[in-house]
Amino acid sequence: MSTKSHSMRTMRALQYLLLLFVCQATLADELTGIVMVEISGLKDATGNVYIAVYDSDATWLGDEAVMNKKVVIAESLDGELVRTELQVPLGSYALSAFYDKDNDGEMDTSFIGMPKEPIALSNNAVAKFGPPSFDDAVFSVGAEPVIQRMLMRDM
Repeated sequence: MSTKSHSMRTMRALQYLLLLFVCQATLADELTGIVMVEISGLKDATGNVYIAVYDSDATWLGDEAVMNKKVVIAESLDGELVRTELQVPLGSYALSAFYDKDNDGEMDTSFIGMPKEPIALSNNAVAKFGPPSFDDAVFSVGAEPVIQRMLMRDM
């Protein structure tokens, strides 16, 4: 085998690898969706909102969120809405958010686990004799951006 032939094969292999890398990156981008979150009820609030993203009933409202995001209210306030975007793989999700009134980075709860700070849930799911179900809060994320309008309320 000549050096020129070996060099051509090496160059062709590198081109295929580059093409494969570009295709994988494009495919990954296509499999990601955007959730535009709009939270109302915080017009005069300062500090932070924390949003947790869940993808199953088993992890719903627990410590194993697939994503957590801290949103600085002053930077995200648009009129009476706190707005932010989440980028997630395509699928089904439910959101929970809380307004950190005392700015300690944690949701304060009563001795029976009830939130002491205002909360909001996707689909504005409401508690009925316990926490709302994952099914009440779940929504689908596809190729088109999804808007979740959530009302922050005291429990």
